[in-house]
Amino acid sequence: MKAIKEKLTKSRLVALIADELDGALTKKDVAAVLDVLSDVACASVSKGGVGEFQIPGLVKFTLKKRPAIKAGTLVRSPATGEMIPSAGRPASMAVKARALGTIKSAAAPAK
Repeated sequence: MKAIKEKLTKSRLVALIADELDGALTKKDVAAVLDVLSDVACASVSKGGVGEFQIPGLVKFTLKKRPAIKAGTLVRSPATGEMIPSAGRPASMAVKARALGTIKSAAAPAK
């Protein structure tokens, strides 16, 4: 496949995938697959889910839990290295996305 020179919208992505499959799937079928993929990814990283979702060779989404820190707890200052009292923060969850092999090699500079 040639390099894509413009930003893809969902409808343009669906049309591109349907065209690449030479009629094996309709645009409606491709859109349904993307919707199910989105639902499965959300269910995997949601509360009570496994905490990670991977599209093999492309991307891996992981759920990272950050524990709460009480105000006044001593933490290391990254600038000076000395211990200073923390302002505190509530517990939180963050979803991290990590590129896998195929994407990394596609983005690497040509040698």
